[in-house]
Amino acid sequence: MPVYRELVLGGQMARIVEAFAAGDYAPTPPVRHHLTKADGRKKTVFTFAAPDELLFKALNALLQGPLEAWLSPLCHSFRPHRGPRSAYAAVRSISGLDGLACLHVDVRDFFNSIPVEPLLRSLPEPIAGDQSLHRMLEATLRDGRVISQGEVVVDQHKGVMAGTPLAPMLSNLYLRGLDACFESSGLPYLRYADDVVVFTPEPDVPNQLAFIEGRLRDLGLDLNDRKTRVSPPGQAWDFLGFRHQDGQLDVAPRTAAKLRGKVRRLARRARGRSDPSAFLIRRLNRRLYGVGGSEADFTWAGWFFPLLTTNAGLRRLDACIQEQLRYAVTGVHSKRNFRAVPYADLRMAGYIPLVAAFHGAIGSSVRA
Repeated sequence: MPVYRELVLGGQMARIVEAFAAGDYAPTPPVRHHLTKADGRKKTVFTFAAPDELLFKALNALLQGPLEAWLSPLCHSFRPHRGPRSAYAAVRSISGLDGLACLHVDVRDFFNSIPVEPLLRSLPEPIAGDQSLHRMLEATLRDGRVISQGEVVVDQHKGVMAGTPLAPMLSNLYLRGLDACFESSGLPYLRYADDVVVFTPEPDVPNQLAFIEGRLRDLGLDLNDRKTRVSPPGQAWDFLGFRHQDGQLDVAPRTAAKLRGKVRRLARRARGRSDPSAFLIRRLNRRLYGVGGSEADFTWAGWFFPLLTTNAGLRRLDACIQEQLRYAVTGVHSKRNFRAVPYADLRMAGYIPLVAAFHGAIGSSVRA
């Protein structure tokens, strides 16, 4: 925010807006980053310079309202008043859910794989009818230049550029044809970005999988076979980091495993600190609860607590976190750690158990 404030007060944003209105604005090439995920796989994201980022954020905010009419109610991602809550509210409205199989699919490298020219041709009136906006998007998306390790290189596989402010909006628009197909068919279907679930009689699963795969192929996109899953009727299924089983919502095993891995890595890093428990607790409290961050930051609790109906997964995660906190202090994994680092000491150092925070949130506005 201090950087953005300087851009506004210093007049640079006014000059950028004038150039945008005249149709003469094009951003500088974005910086390309290769991130290593918890499972060792690489993820490519992009960031624009601060003036470009601020303009894109402003445009995204202004376009949210006008674009709502162009999006399907089956899409729950990156929209006002939509998200996991609205998605699972839709799940609860599905008649005979326990008698249906769940098909879960995911698009491979979604944001960066969206073909630019088909996307530009498909943009709806609020964008296509605004000459300055459309011209800016053409200049931004068609420019293959990116900055990698300080050098300008050409990257023809950047699509709408994961990590940038307009990518969520553009990706929602690009898949609205797929959403419309299921909306007209009436088959239970939900989408959050590239995460799709379809509920259908089990014998019909292959047909729905083939249909989705064909529609995506027509759009120049591919299914991520590694994430394609089928859950038989009445069995557990995962969506948006949650596991639905026997009418209950818990943290999905894969999501819990990612958090455990994160905690273990932080515990190893904490070993070299003068106060390892304080370091680890500070990092965890920011990630889990937003302590010390800004209101706009993603928080683990903010995503999960409003929807969880059981604390079973949280209890297991609490046990892992406490074990790693004790390891960060002692450097060993031993039953003696319970005496060396009592639970009361962890709480005094600022540790907030997930279960306690969850039950505290149940009675607050977080769960309202």
